[in-house]
Amino acid sequence: MSIALISSLYRWEAHAPAFTAALLSFAQRVSESGIAVQYLPIVNDASRRERDCIERLSAKINRRAIGRMSPQYVPRESLYASWNRALRLTDAHYFAPWNADDIRHAGAFIAGYRALEAGAELVDFPFTQRRRSRFFRLVPRERRRQLPCRFERGRFTRANGLSAFFMASAALYQRLGPFDANFQVAGDTEWASRAFGGARFQAGAELGGEFLLHGGNLSNTGREREDIEVNIIFLRRRRWQQLVPANPAKMRAAWEGWGNPAGAGLPAAVADFLWGAGALRRWQRWQRERRQPPALRRLRLALAARGLIHSIEWSLAQGEHRF
Repeated sequence: MSIALISSLYRWEAHAPAFTAALLSFAQRVSESGIAVQYLPIVNDASRRERDCIERLSAKINRRAIGRMSPQYVPRESLYASWNRALRLTDAHYFAPWNADDIRHAGAFIAGYRALEAGAELVDFPFTQRRRSRFFRLVPRERRRQLPCRFERGRFTRANGLSAFFMASAALYQRLGPFDANFQVAGDTEWASRAFGGARFQAGAELGGEFLLHGGNLSNTGREREDIEVNIIFLRRRRWQQLVPANPAKMRAAWEGWGNPAGAGLPAAVADFLWGAGALRRWQRWQRERRQPPALRRLRLALAARGLIHSIEWSLAQGEHRF
């Protein structure tokens, strides 16, 4: 097979109808373009209904000869452990992820495949973000906005990792090494951090797909674990100015437990910022600021810019925490 589409599935039953319909349509169109795709869903701790659903989907894909699907059933493991597992099972030249709560666009995928065939090692795309919420906590609503491709060659900040719709070559994966399975949320960002400055990157013009924010996502939710993991990425790269307040006890435990395999020491000022005497109060204030509605956030930042109040967000943006 030319390219492997890998999925780590865990408690995905709510997304199964949309995911299976989208994947069948996608597989049909990509097959018609002449691209041979291996679909490798790694199904974590599958329920009976989840197993039945993926078996029916596999049968349709394989019977129609619009790709080859080979599901694997495993105990629960991290998303990135599943991605590594899938990549050990394939000899495809290229790979791309597909999360069950997202929708990939076949046109962008085909264009990305051609870019990889032409010599790119890493391709990413702009995409549509769909955010579900409830108006006054009662009426469901969905907001859509288009976000640009965030990867910038040679420049790595909290704002410019990979989207959920990236595509890469197996050769790049071999060169950079596997995804760090210790990460639960930001393992793709950590892997991308190794590619900055060294990978042959191409930004796609088409929308890569639709990324659904529904509140249960692993990333983009403001959860404690995400801040801790992204901090670890920048601690490993000694990029202190990208750090943000995190739960001090959990931050220190993660760094000293699994986040620092090289045993690198930290400057005293960095350790103090993350888990020193004032770290808990700083993190608690940071959390309160992040929960503020947009209008109140704009007012807070305007007042902070005039020196009338103190804001953690404003002080971070101004580089006041210098190490």
